[in-house]
Amino acid sequence: MTRRENVILAMRHKETLWLPNNITDCDITLQSAVEERYEGDTEGADEFGTVYVYTPDSKSPVPKIGVPVVTDWPDWESQAAFPDLDARDWEAAAARDTKGWDRENRFSIVQLHNGMFERLVRLSTFEDALCALLEAPDAVLRFFEAYTVYRIGLIKRIHKYYKPDAIMNFDDFSTDNSMFMSLDTWRTMIKPYLKRTIDATHECGMFYILHCCGHVLPMIEDFVELGADAVHPLQISNKPLEIKRKYGDKLCICGGFDNVGVLDREGVTEQESRVELSRVMAELNEGGSYIAWRPFFCRLPDIFIDEVKKIALPAMKAHGANIPEAFRDN
Repeated sequence: MTRRENVILAMRHKETLWLPNNITDCDITLQSAVEERYEGDTEGADEFGTVYVYTPDSKSPVPKIGVPVVTDWPDWESQAAFPDLDARDWEAAAARDTKGWDRENRFSIVQLHNGMFERLVRLSTFEDALCALLEAPDAVLRFFEAYTVYRIGLIKRIHKYYKPDAIMNFDDFSTDNSMFMSLDTWRTMIKPYLKRTIDATHECGMFYILHCCGHVLPMIEDFVELGADAVHPLQISNKPLEIKRKYGDKLCICGGFDNVGVLDREGVTEQESRVELSRVMAELNEGGSYIAWRPFFCRLPDIFIDEVKKIALPAMKAHGANIPEAFRDN
């Protein structure tokens, strides 16, 4: 069995032969045919008109304050425009973005930033977006409808030209301990369009990984109902082990670590990292349907690989798997 096939077992909620992880077992890229988020290290705009500035602290571009694209959501159609998906060279983008992919041994993922709620926020301000959900719901629903049509078109083109195993869609609905909106509002205004996006991904034969930081516990049953194949990063506030025990046969967990309190914390020690990594991987790997996913801002990334190797390497050797270079003795 290849490492890719082992990841597919996890995505299908089955027991894996060894612990899969995102660093050695997955090829991951952002599609570059459409610039949905400015990716430079200074200041610039994406194709929706949102202006970003790079911040060293976050190691990424963030929206610039004071330059919203949409200032009046009931009239958003006259202020915002979507990228033309046909006006670009998809073959060239796919060749560029997937260069070096090992499709036999690694599970392939195309990431999409700025899901429908994040794009609502990016086009205006966080406050105006939240107010619009309550004060201009009809306009917001028109936007979500148009954005869903756009996103499904994007997903279909990614399927045709990139041919990945999975789409990973980023859309944050929560703070560390609560949702940005009521669960009823989320279910009424966002869930139906998310369902259409997930269904379209499945119709293309791809898995759907839902990235949503923060407190997603109230939505977990909905994620299962929607048919999301995996949820990421499922931080510790969501009680990952309880979710695994209840929904592990329906939802693959990617991550499950205490990112903010331990792995991403400035000054975290090697011992603290090892304790957290080994604890979570031992708990969540049992029974499969789990991928050890290194946090984006992990302070000690080499420790992550070292701890995965301790668990995975003996089983990989026993099953005759292709050993990744990071696991080989120097």
